[in-house]
Amino acid sequence: MAATNRDDSQAALLRAYLDAVTLSEALQTQIWHAAELTLVQVRVMRRLAKQPQSLGQIGTELALAPPSMTRLVDRLEERGLIHRQRDADDRRKVVATLTDEGRQLLSAIPFLDGTAIRVAVERMKPADRERIAAALREFNAAVRQVEDELLLVAVEA
Repeated sequence: MAATNRDDSQAALLRAYLDAVTLSEALQTQIWHAAELTLVQVRVMRRLAKQPQSLGQIGTELALAPPSMTRLVDRLEERGLIHRQRDADDRRKVVATLTDEGRQLLSAIPFLDGTAIRVAVERMKPADRERIAAALREFNAAVRQVEDELLLVAVEA
């Protein structure tokens, strides 16, 4: 009976995750209409807003293959949203930086304003928001740990 409960809880978590992912579809559409950016492009720009990073590092963090990362960065650079250059200390590395235009566009995107997600969060009790946020952070950390382990195995192979 314990195996069934475990299988049920795994299925319930995976279903809940997939249900949550579908909530992002409206957000993706909103971002596209506001800025003609994909969610992955926004994720790259948000990382670069914190600090310049190597393309390899961003690609690893977002689980993007080098050719995908190159195409994504090409598009952002063509629009003048990022700038890339070779690292001064390690010429093999290419470092991307968010441009002023990129910062302005990123700050102008109304990420969750006016969405059902925002309204639902506002209606929740603070304790419920904190509980769900903690659970999501724990889930994200568990997934990232497995990704890191899989990456380490792939590198060692």
